[in-house]
Amino acid sequence: MILDENQEIRTRPCPDCCLCGAPGQPLYEGLEDRLFGSPGRWNLKQCSNPGCGLAWMDPMPIEEDIGKTYRTYYTHERETFLRRVSRGLYRIFRVFFGVERRWRRAYLMYLDRTPPGRLLEIGCGDGRRLALFKSRGWEVEGQEVDQRAAAQVFERYGIKVHLGGIEHLGLREAGYDAIIMNHVIEHVRDPVGLLTECRRLLKPGGVLVARTPNIESRGHQVFRSCWRGLEPPRHLRIFSGNALRSCAEKAGFPHIDVRAEAVNAGGMYWMSHGIVIKEKQTAWPVAQSLSGLVRAAGFFFVELLLSRRQPWIGEELVLKAGK
Repeated sequence: MILDENQEIRTRPCPDCCLCGAPGQPLYEGLEDRLFGSPGRWNLKQCSNPGCGLAWMDPMPIEEDIGKTYRTYYTHERETFLRRVSRGLYRIFRVFFGVERRWRRAYLMYLDRTPPGRLLEIGCGDGRRLALFKSRGWEVEGQEVDQRAAAQVFERYGIKVHLGGIEHLGLREAGYDAIIMNHVIEHVRDPVGLLTECRRLLKPGGVLVARTPNIESRGHQVFRSCWRGLEPPRHLRIFSGNALRSCAEKAGFPHIDVRAEAVNAGGMYWMSHGIVIKEKQTAWPVAQSLSGLVRAAGFFFVELLLSRRQPWIGEELVLKAGK
């Protein structure tokens, strides 16, 4: 895993499941970071307990070196004309196929029908979601471990962002009506500890909403080691529905709902298809890109239909936990 001394990512062994203690079984070996170019080859294990299903990195990057895997992460990218055009085309796709409303609900973390209150977004990234909540009457704050991303959110939107790990910030107990995490829990070393801190920060009657990739999804079944939801080595753990529920139970939440959602199946297909192309080390010409878009649309609608009979095949898990 060594390119030079500064780029080496040190690791520690993680042979057993952090939730149920069962030993892990090899799922994939020799995975590479095809998205952001972190050095090394990575192995993924899955819990041998069929009632759990959690998957995780083994060995796992140590806490002191995990930042090296984010050096070229998307939160460091500048807004470009191409990115704006891509978002516009994706929105046209959603409107054309009649899924914009459903996508919008997911983007708002299923709080679109909840009266505004005080909201904290853990891992707020570029702050675009917080700005939308602010425009809808919420009093918003963010949390980030990425100093550049946190600074950009304040500069662009004037939104306060707490810098540092949520468990080290000492935020006031029972201070928030809602806490949201969009594709964050898979990045953290101690998911139970994270959810426990979220429960402490919520007011009585408050709600936590988290979205995360689903290891049991149809996309994973199709793309296997090229599935976008794996993202080695940043995704330290990838959850099943049972594993995510177990995390919330261990964190002490009394009201827990976990379900799978297919709303992002098209996007997951598109990005996974790109990883396949990189694995084959071939170019991605325009014609292939257009055909990929067509197949992504088909993949989305098939998954949407199948999910009515197979509710756990959606690409993402949604956790809603009430205090």
